[in-house]
Amino acid sequence: MRTFMLLLLTIIAVTASSKHAADKRLLMEIMDNVDQILEQSSTSNLSQFVRDVFPAAGCSEKHLCQAAMIMPNKHLSHTMLKRRLFAYANYSGHHQCNVSASEEHKMVVFLTKIKECCKEQYSKLIRQRRNV
Repeated sequence: MRTFMLLLLTIIAVTASSKHAADKRLLMEIMDNVDQILEQSSTSNLSQFVRDVFPAAGCSEKHLCQAAMIMPNKHLSHTMLKRRLFAYANYSGHHQCNVSASEEHKMVVFLTKIKECCKEQYSKLIRQRRNV
């Protein structure tokens, strides 16, 4: 199943009419995954602490890569969210990213920040598309 999903993401990335279309699709899927996890996860799982990789204002593709990097130690390590974050990071050119954050937040805050960052990146893509 994992291989199939990675293959599917690769096919989407290769056959999309533009990089923008693939980026938007991955960002939308990440936001959907976050919503599903927030609805389905138990309070104890959402109360776990995770390093905060997102700045107070703004975010970038690099921050989404860092979010994927810190997930392996948590219960979300084998979810589609992590795979899609890595797929987005790879597709955007951030294959390797270092995590140097020391502050921690609850998982629910972390997931909300992932979604907010995706919305911000999605808005950037829309603005770029209009300017072209």
